[in-house]
Amino acid sequence: MKMTDIGSGLCLAENLFDFNPQDIIDYLSFLRQMEQGTFTYIEENGKKYAINKTGFKFDMDSVSIAPERFTDPLCKGFDQKPTEEQKNLVVFLEDLLYKVLVEYCKIYPDAATVCWWRSAGHFATYSNGQRIGPHCDDQIPHDDSFGITNEYPKHAKVSINIYLNDCVEKEEELNGTNFMGGWIKFRHAKYTHKPKMGTAVIYPANFVGTHEVTPVTHGMRIAYLGSFLYGTPQNAVPNDGRIWMTNLKKDSGFYTRQY
Repeated sequence: MKMTDIGSGLCLAENLFDFNPQDIIDYLSFLRQMEQGTFTYIEENGKKYAINKTGFKFDMDSVSIAPERFTDPLCKGFDQKPTEEQKNLVVFLEDLLYKVLVEYCKIYPDAATVCWWRSAGHFATYSNGQRIGPHCDDQIPHDDSFGITNEYPKHAKVSINIYLNDCVEKEEELNGTNFMGGWIKFRHAKYTHKPKMGTAVIYPANFVGTHEVTPVTHGMRIAYLGSFLYGTPQNAVPNDGRIWMTNLKKDSGFYTRQY
């Protein structure tokens, strides 16, 4: 693993793995059959809105450009399950999220003091025309009529995006497993990353890590996303799936830090 400090709390991890992207695409096809849809729908004052799985509200004109998320990759809520190879892929990516975080904390040691726990990661895909505008990952969707349904994001401190296929720049390079467009831009770090399989970006979940994804113009962009959080949400319940990281300070060498 090669870690590069870009600045403003942003790091780039490279040389993480090299998979067959077709295996991942096949897995996503299976998950797409299992998922009950990315959005639920509500109507307010005669207007229809879509709510994604993290609680953000979209008007119907914006739904087509929003990324697709697969938040139950092991299909715990379904009778049909992925193959052992697919399960092992998720286990690998979950372990990798933590390993990347440990290396990040060696560069930004105080991150280890505010990353108490994490939720399970999930796949996110962007297909033709899909994008997401500038935002930070600890934003909470709220308006006077809708209220707050998910307060977990406000506890987010560090985000990791692991890329599972390649971005190319010319149509003649497209091969059915890669894509064009879909670059991630970090406003405050003044940095743009062209996704490549086996790379990851690690960044603050707050406004310093404000980022956007440019429209995908061909193919499908695939990433595995992890969030690392702090504190206890008011609406948390026992056994709610939080993964506690009690050894993070030790694993990242925080206790040997020189003051």
